[in-house]
Amino acid sequence: MNMGRDAAGGVEASAGTAVGEKRNEWLWRRLSQVAMVAIAVVVVGAALVAARAVLIPIVAAVIIGSVIGPAIEGLSKRGVPTWLGSLIMVVGIAGLIYGLASALAAPLADWTARAPEIGDTLRERFAAMKPALQTFASVIESVQSIGRVAEPPMVVEVADSQMLGSVVAVVTPVIGEFILFLGSLLFFLAGRVQIKRRVVQVMTPRKTRLAALRVFREIEERLGAYLVTATFINIGLGIATGLMTWALGLPNPPLWGVLACVLNYIPYVGPAVTTVILAMAGIVSFPSLAAGLLPAAAFIVITSIEGHFLTPMIIGRRVSLNPFAVFLSMALWTWLWGPAGTFLSVPLLIAAMALADSLLTKNRPQLPG
Repeated sequence: MNMGRDAAGGVEASAGTAVGEKRNEWLWRRLSQVAMVAIAVVVVGAALVAARAVLIPIVAAVIIGSVIGPAIEGLSKRGVPTWLGSLIMVVGIAGLIYGLASALAAPLADWTARAPEIGDTLRERFAAMKPALQTFASVIESVQSIGRVAEPPMVVEVADSQMLGSVVAVVTPVIGEFILFLGSLLFFLAGRVQIKRRVVQVMTPRKTRLAALRVFREIEERLGAYLVTATFINIGLGIATGLMTWALGLPNPPLWGVLACVLNYIPYVGPAVTTVILAMAGIVSFPSLAAGLLPAAAFIVITSIEGHFLTPMIIGRRVSLNPFAVFLSMALWTWLWGPAGTFLSVPLLIAAMALADSLLTKNRPQLPG
């Protein structure tokens, strides 16, 4: 009897050991998969940062080309060759950007030349707040200095001015990226149908091909609905801002209208930046602080009406965006690609949501409520 019990105990122990080994094997397999995914994410992120000078113009061209691509197809159905329609669109976009840049060059140069005057005026207007700001700064410095090793005084050396070299260093990459954007947009529009057809033909089952076509169509429809509608809304906001600044007597109303229109493509951050800029311009341009803050206050009213009523009522019917998802997308792409990533964050989020919805619709459970 004892020998039988020992044999049974040995079998149970060996079975428990086998189960434990399988569990450990499953755990290590899962950990290795997680590690591979983490490594892939790091590698892709590093590649996006390293190649952003090339990827940003190409991604922007693909997004804009996906929006205006159906218009090229409409022209081709009316007998206009695809390459000619693409060339007309690209030349029109380049001409529009050049016209805006030429029209705003003089006001921007004027405000840039007044930078020292603007700084002196702002310091004079906020002189009454200087003691409070100094106290706040000293408190922050005291908190930051806790546990810090004393450092020797910093020696400041004033170098010779190299403004021309700095301007050339900034402008040259922008011109190169703009040329790359126009070239990518032209060739993408000219070969958009062929690119879509080649991608779909690579997929073997007919069901997968149909799903890919639906994904392409859904992405294009959502991007078009968002960008076209947002463009008209932003143009209206720019016109309202220009008229408001003109009525209040702020110099260069077209500059503020274009600024409000362009920055409004960036949710939350763009209107806030425009408000700060209008406040600074008003403080510099008007004699009193209250009058100087009036353009910024009026812009807050205008952008609040636009952001809380018009945009959700118009865009929300076609494209529903979660504010937290928009914030995370902005944070991610700004971190990877800087200000250009901020502009592209919402279109990239819309494309990703359209792809996820198309792929996960059938597998999405029906939850109550």
